[in-house]
Amino acid sequence: MPDWIHPVLTGAFLAVSYRVVRSSGVGLRVAVLVLAVLNAGLLWVVAVAGPPWGVPVVAVVSLAAAVYHLVGAARDAVGRLRVVGPPEFRGLVRQVAEASGPQVMGVCVLFTGAVALTAFADDSRPEGRQFRLLPGPECPFCLVEEQIRDFLGPSDPLLGEYRTHLAAGSSRHLLVRRPSEQDPWTGRLRDRTVYRVPPAFRRPPCTVHDPLLGRP
Repeated sequence: MPDWIHPVLTGAFLAVSYRVVRSSGVGLRVAVLVLAVLNAGLLWVVAVAGPPWGVPVVAVVSLAAAVYHLVGAARDAVGRLRVVGPPEFRGLVRQVAEASGPQVMGVCVLFTGAVALTAFADDSRPEGRQFRLLPGPECPFCLVEEQIRDFLGPSDPLLGEYRTHLAAGSSRHLLVRRPSEQDPWTGRLRDRTVYRVPPAFRRPPCTVHDPLLGRP
């Protein structure tokens, strides 16, 4: 067997693997972990069984494939993203509330001060629908709490839990779901290290949340 066969086959296998992982729908962290382990194992095989030039060549091929699919994934995400105003935002929330189910909705205040709204997995858009409400005159945290009250009730303990996290500097991601029209909505807060409260200059004044967040 010629010595160039290992790098060629390994490079081709890695290029296909990036495509398979991207189309599988797994999260970014899982994808990075899987591909990192795969790269390490295959580069070790090439280093042991292939020619001296095999490792750098395969590494370059892997890097090119990673950049290509990362750009493609970002393009796909932007294609699913739409910027909306407050009236359309509330209209989208009403569509979710009136859906027959199963339905899941996510709402989160981003570090930029924008509000992210995601409605998952309906028949027309199985990949999910993503929207952004850009920073404006309305308090973004009040909008999130509005959804907690409307979907889960005005006295749901998730409201207090959400404010506790805000006071600690964490902007949690609210997820509400129900299996069908006959079932009640349930909610939980997701934590991610990147979900941070936006700085004061990125959010409008609010008599409710300014004292909580330390702005006089």
